[in-house]
Amino acid sequence: MRVLPDLNALSIQLIDDHPGHPYIAEQLVPALRGERTLLMFGYLPLRVQWVLEDLDFSTVDARNAVSSLLQHPMKPVEVTPQTILEAYEISAEKNHDVYDCFYVALAREADADELVTTDRDFEELCADEPFEYRNPVPEDVLSEFHTVST
Repeated sequence: MRVLPDLNALSIQLIDDHPGHPYIAEQLVPALRGERTLLMFGYLPLRVQWVLEDLDFSTVDARNAVSSLLQHPMKPVEVTPQTILEAYEISAEKNHDVYDCFYVALAREADADELVTTDRDFEELCADEPFEYRNPVPEDVLSEFHTVST
């Protein structure tokens, strides 16, 4: 099972007291243990650090959390100019923002089995894709996210 988490899912994985953490952990911990393949692209860990700092984690705590994450087994996914062009094509075809479509292009290229996110917009976006959209967080818990911004 090849799992591609988005920025929010990966950030929530590192925040133990986030309301979505137990649900995201259920999806990502098996990959962190090496039981599944965690797919990671280049600058995603840097963006995770930015999110953590934006949530008032100290720079040192955010860096330590990301550094700890990077000690787990993962498969790097290369982002090429073609990946980005594909994201733009998907965006035009599906009339959806290019950032979300970047994850779709990446999941296709990496032959992902699942795209893990807390973003409900991905459900329709991924409907006809060769991978599963996975948002493990129940709707009532998602409604609590307004108190924790990622």
